[in-house]
Amino acid sequence: MEIVFLGAHNCETKTTRPSCLMLSGGVVLDAGAITSSLTLDELYELRAVILSHAHYDHIKDVPLLAMNLAYGLKSVDIYGSRAVQEVVTQPPFSGGFYPDFFTRPPSAPALRFHEITPGLEFSCENYQILPLSVPHSRDTTGFLVKDAGGHSFFYTSDTGSGLGDVWQQISPELLIIELTMPNRLTELALSSKHLSPELLETELRLFRELKGYLPRIVTLHTTPLFEAEIKTEIQAVAERLHTDILMASEGLKLRLGE
Repeated sequence: MEIVFLGAHNCETKTTRPSCLMLSGGVVLDAGAITSSLTLDELYELRAVILSHAHYDHIKDVPLLAMNLAYGLKSVDIYGSRAVQEVVTQPPFSGGFYPDFFTRPPSAPALRFHEITPGLEFSCENYQILPLSVPHSRDTTGFLVKDAGGHSFFYTSDTGSGLGDVWQQISPELLIIELTMPNRLTELALSSKHLSPELLETELRLFRELKGYLPRIVTLHTTPLFEAEIKTEIQAVAERLHTDILMASEGLKLRLGE
């Protein structure tokens, strides 16, 4: 399984893009950087987009992708919770400032929505995916993704503190977890349900206490303005935990099972 970080931040600039992971086989987790990262031919090869929640930085490229697909009479499957469905299939997001691509073109709509439920595993292409509720906005789900060879990773999407129930249910090889703010903004991270390095350290210590190990750790959803500050602080966390923690950047490629 290959994982490509099309987006690894929470804001878009010339060099940073919002959260978006592309898996081998044409499956994408979150839609923060699809059309800005892929060629038209690559867009046509996509099979599914799985959305963690309905915040704009995670869904913004859905209509832009759909416009490209509609002109080529191509379609893609969109997966998300009922809360996501209520946003992406209704005006103004769909049929408001952009056409309703869940019904257009009539002969072959560019988008097909599939509702997912936290705690119920589903199949998508060559993957088994378990959505699990994480503490962020309404119905935000992280995803445990397993390939046919049994290799797995967990993507938290956006999350705040309080992941103990999630940790009990997973044993991944790789943990892709958000890290949004520096320690001096920990109070803001708590109130907005995000993580700072000190909050992440607490969650990782709990994971190790519950599971007896730490998986490979990669962080994303970093605020570009604070990136250097966060990098220094997370390096100190890694040293205290005697592990490696990699901050993702756009274009990072990881492989599991090789």
